[in-house]
Amino acid sequence: MEVIELELHDLPQLTNEYVVAIGFFDGLHLGHQKLIEEVKRVSKAKGYKSAVMTFDQHPLVVLRGEERRYLTSSRDRNQILQHLGIDTLFVIHFSKEVASLSPEDFINKYIIGLHVAHVVVGFDFHFGDKNSGDVHSLENHSFKLSIVPPVMYDDQVKVSSTLIKKLLHSGHVRDANRLLTRDYAITGEVIHGKARGRLIGFPTANVAIGKYCYLAKGVYGVEVEVKGQRYKGMANIGMNPTFNDIFEMSLEIYIFDFHQDIYGEEMQVFFKFFERPEERFNDVDDLIKEMQHDEAYIRKALDV
Repeated sequence: MEVIELELHDLPQLTNEYVVAIGFFDGLHLGHQKLIEEVKRVSKAKGYKSAVMTFDQHPLVVLRGEERRYLTSSRDRNQILQHLGIDTLFVIHFSKEVASLSPEDFINKYIIGLHVAHVVVGFDFHFGDKNSGDVHSLENHSFKLSIVPPVMYDDQVKVSSTLIKKLLHSGHVRDANRLLTRDYAITGEVIHGKARGRLIGFPTANVAIGKYCYLAKGVYGVEVEVKGQRYKGMANIGMNPTFNDIFEMSLEIYIFDFHQDIYGEEMQVFFKFFERPEERFNDVDDLIKEMQHDEAYIRKALDV
């Protein structure tokens, strides 16, 4: 997949004709995948290059200085799009100047100016200065337009990145995975922690969470990939309240039957299910007993 970065005042001169889905695409969930399906359908029918257009950061980070957490990193997104068979990814460098473009200026710059022959957007797509542009702003131009209806979670709620984050934050991992069509995953470096797990018989790998969204605090059945190999294990996300000496969210992985030194390695953690909430134990012996119970349950559930 070709990745083309777009600077407002230095846009490339392109000769290919493209069918492009436009959006932020955090998570590339079922709703996003409907747009991708339409892109691929048009691409095959018309012979256009299939493409996605997105931003290098969330607009509210630039406009309001908000801290945002994401379902996917930019690298995750690129890998998923490549797996889905997209030819080209356009990444707009988002700035306040880009945000202030009128809908018509956005269209002239990023759609007509890039030789886009067909645009695919969701029914609630908004763009341009103060989100003043909508799907109707894209009508009656030189390019064709597909407007994709929502994919519904239930009768009232559409599938969205916000919904999936809420499901993860409340422990509904299996539901979130169903909407993502894959296991939710965090990729990060294995970093040094308190090394307490080794002392109590459960040596853990601490994985940097970075800008990924938080899941519910508690214990999970997981699979991990590290150094090109896949393993099963259990994870804890939280603040270790029994010891009360960690002041930010941590992700610790106990990999079953694993004895390698992997500090500094990159690990991908795939969340399969939520087993129980995080809790505070009266003493370390109670914690160990509960972790032994967790291990037995998760091994059986993962069929280790």
